[in-house]
Amino acid sequence: MELFEIIGYLIGLLVGVTMGLIVGGGFMLLPALIYLLDCESTLATAYTLILIGSTALIGVLPRIRQQEVDFRMALTLGIPILIGTLLVRGWLTHLIPDFEVDSAGNETSIPLVLFQLGGLQVTKQMLVLVVFATVLLASFASMMGWIGKNLKPRPDFRTESPTTYYVILTSAGFFIGVLSAFIGAGGGVMVVPLLVVAIGSPMRTVIGTSLAIMAGKSTLGFLGDVFRIGDKIEWGFLAVFAVVMIIGVLIGTSLSRRISVKKLRQGFAWLVLAMAIFIFAKELVFS
Repeated sequence: MELFEIIGYLIGLLVGVTMGLIVGGGFMLLPALIYLLDCESTLATAYTLILIGSTALIGVLPRIRQQEVDFRMALTLGIPILIGTLLVRGWLTHLIPDFEVDSAGNETSIPLVLFQLGGLQVTKQMLVLVVFATVLLASFASMMGWIGKNLKPRPDFRTESPTTYYVILTSAGFFIGVLSAFIGAGGGVMVVPLLVVAIGSPMRTVIGTSLAIMAGKSTLGFLGDVFRIGDKIEWGFLAVFAVVMIIGVLIGTSLSRRISVKKLRQGFAWLVLAMAIFIFAKELVFS
C-alpha cells in the first residue's frame, strides 16, 4: 500500500470520528478520494455519499436510543433533501461527462473542459471542488457565529410559527439535496447550521437528526449512481473504507459525551476553513 493510500484511509478514520462527535467531517472525504486516491469526480462523489451514509447510520443508532433524534423534523427536512439528491445523482450529474470521448465514442483519460474562464480551463472536477470549497466557507462563517449570531434557540418555533417552520425546512431541504448531491457531501455541513441558526434547535438534537437524514439520503442517492455507473464502482475498496470509517464513528460517538460541544465546533470550524483554502489554492492557483 502506497503512502497516499495510507493517508487516505487515515483521513477516512478521522472523518468517522468527527461524524460521531459533531456530524461534520465528511467534507474531508471528497478531497482525499480525488487528491490522494486518484478517483475521478463522479466516482468520488458517489463513494462519498455511500461512505457517509453507512457511517451515519451506525452513528445515529445510539442517538435514537438516547432520544436525540427529532423524527418529525428528520422527515420534513429529509424528504425534500432526498428528492433533490435523487434528481442530481440519478440524472443531472451524469449529463456532465468527466472525460473527452474519441471519434469512436469511447471515453478517454483526458478531462473534458466545460468552459474557459480567463486563463482557467474549468473541468467537471474543478467545478465540483470549487463549489464544494464555497460551501465550506459559508459553513465556516456560520459555525464561527458570523451568520445568525444574534439568533437564540427557539424550541417552540414549530408550534408558534408552523407555516414559516415548514416552508424553511422544505425549501432549504431541496436546495441542500441538490447541492450536496452535486458535490458529494453528506449534507451535515449544511444541515447543522440550518437547524442551529435558522430553526434554533438544541445542538444534541441537531446532531442526531442530521445523522438520521444523512444516513437515508446518502444511501438512497448512491443507488442512482449504481444504476448509472455500477460497472465502475470498486466494491472491495468501498467495503474496506466503510469499515475504517465505521470504527471512527463509533470512537467519535463514545467521545461525544466527554468533550465540550462548543470547543468541538470551534476546532471543526477552523479545519473547515483550512480545507476550503487548500482546495481554492489547488484548483485555482496551482492547477
